[in-house]
Order: sequence, then structure tokens, then C-alpha cells
Amino acid sequence: MTHDPVLQNNKNVITPLLLSALRGFSQVLLIRNAFSGLLILTGITLFSPILGFMTFIASIIGAVIGKYLHAHPDAIQDGIYSFNSVLCAITPILFLSGNKRWFIALFAAVLAAICMKGLTIVLERWLIPVLTAPFIIITWIGLIIAYHNDMIYIDPDFVTSSPQTWNIPTEGTPSLLLGMMKGIGEVFVIDSLWTSLFTLIALFIAGWRFGLFAVAGTFVSWLTAYLMGVDVQSLNLGLYNYNAVLTGIAVGLVFNKKEKPTLFVAAIAAMLTVPVTAAIELILEPAGLPALTSPFILCTWLFTGIRKFYPNI
Repeated sequence: MTHDPVLQNNKNVITPLLLSALRGFSQVLLIRNAFSGLLILTGITLFSPILGFMTFIASIIGAVIGKYLHAHPDAIQDGIYSFNSVLCAITPILFLSGNKRWFIALFAAVLAAICMKGLTIVLERWLIPVLTAPFIIITWIGLIIAYHNDMIYIDPDFVTSSPQTWNIPTEGTPSLLLGMMKGIGEVFVIDSLWTSLFTLIALFIAGWRFGLFAVAGTFVSWLTAYLMGVDVQSLNLGLYNYNAVLTGIAVGLVFNKKEKPTLFVAAIAAMLTVPVTAAIELILEPAGLPALTSPFILCTWLFTGIRKFYPNI
């Protein structure tokens, strides 16, 4: 039986590309697992089939752009050049209105991979992880342009949370379980229990410690936010939890060089994201910009920097 060399070559290209794209979804949570990525993609698709399709295309775009920019092959295969593209494709679709948002989402995915390459060159000199910095930069710039451009429309339902609404009596009852679950899904800027559930399963599939640290992060951050007087809506939407999920995983596992992971230090870092989020929101509120994952970046950079001087932490 003969084999078509053209077909064989296409398989050799397509399979690694698809695996890289799926890993891009898991890399949002700092894990390298294609099956976990597939579960996350399933959760996003259950929330919105078109959003799931667009994010998958965006993840492929990130990998392709990374290849053309001569990024390290391992980084491309691990999904490093895809996860910011995934996030950058989600925000235009959710934050904007009109048909142009689909084109903007794909264009943002391209810019995310380019930005990832540029920041990697700059930050790797100081051994600083890029994390979701491209996502933050591109989304903030995109929103500023949208605010001052009549051709792009902000979705009227798009609002940023603000500490100014704290301690104000509102309808509803704070729900610990709901807030914890929603916080996991909000990592992908999505308010969906299905997305949250599949993301949580994906974490445990990648390793029980990832699931444990994510749950611990969302738990301590919810309690911290509750004690600080965060409004009921933000508590139940998990808006003060998702940065803690990422930070707990980053500080406790991914950037922890000790043999045994430290849940206590990860919990402290996760708790810190709440006041940091509040501070960033107060600074950005006049511009109408959301904090997104900037508290995760700042807290992770802080703890990785401290560990350079105090490695036992």
C-alpha cells in the first residue's frame, strides 16, 4: 500500500498545529495539556458555539504567527504563542457590538502573537515571565480606540467593576459556591457555569495540584473580597476571584522551584490579588478600562522577584 507524500506532509503539519492550538487554551491557566485545552474549549463552546469556533481559530493563528516570527519551536508547540491570542479574541466579541467585532477578534489574535514575541525578547533578559501581558496591552488599547472611534461600538452591557460600589446595599445574597465557580470561568472573561465546570475539570485532569490550588485561590479570594465589603454582584460573578486562581497556580506551582509546593504562600498571593484589583480598578475607572488579568501579572511578578532574594518562600 502506497502513501501519498503530500497527504502525509499535511498530516505532519496539521496534527502538531491542532495540538498546539488546544494547548493554547490550557496555557491560559499555565498548564501544558492538549486534553485539558479541549475540555476548556468545550466549556467555551457550550456558552457560545461561535465564540468557541473563533477562539479555536485565534489559537491556531497565534501558533502560525509564532512560527513565522521564528519563535522557539517548543514554545509554539506548548501553546505559548496561542493563549494570549485566545484571550484577545474573546474580549472584542464580548465587549463590542456589531459585525466588525469578528474581524477585530482575529486581528487582535495576530497582534497578541506579535506582542508575545516582542515582550519575550525584552523580558527574558531579566527572567521575567510574559504571562498575559500581551492580552492586557492589546485589550486596553483596543478599548481606548473604541471609546474614541464612531466606527466601533462598545456593547451597552459592558461595565467595569468599581470599589466605589462596595458596602452599598444591593439586592441579592452573597453565594460562596457560586462566586468560587464563576471565578474560575472568569479567567476566560466568561460568565458561565458550564465554562467554569469544564475549566475546573481540565485543571484536575492536568494534575490534582492544579485543581487544588485553583480551588484554594478562588476560596481565599472570595472570603477576602467579602470581608473587604465587595458588592454582591461582583462577589457572585467571581470578578475578584479569577486573578487569584491564576496567581495561586503561578506562585504555588509553576514558578515555585522548591521540591514541594507551598499552598500557604500561594494562598497569601491569591488574597493579595483582591486589594491589588481594587487599586487598579480605581486607577483605571476614569478611562473606563477593566483590570482584566493585570493583578495576576503584578502579584506573580512580585512573588517571583521576592524569591530571587528569599528562595525559601
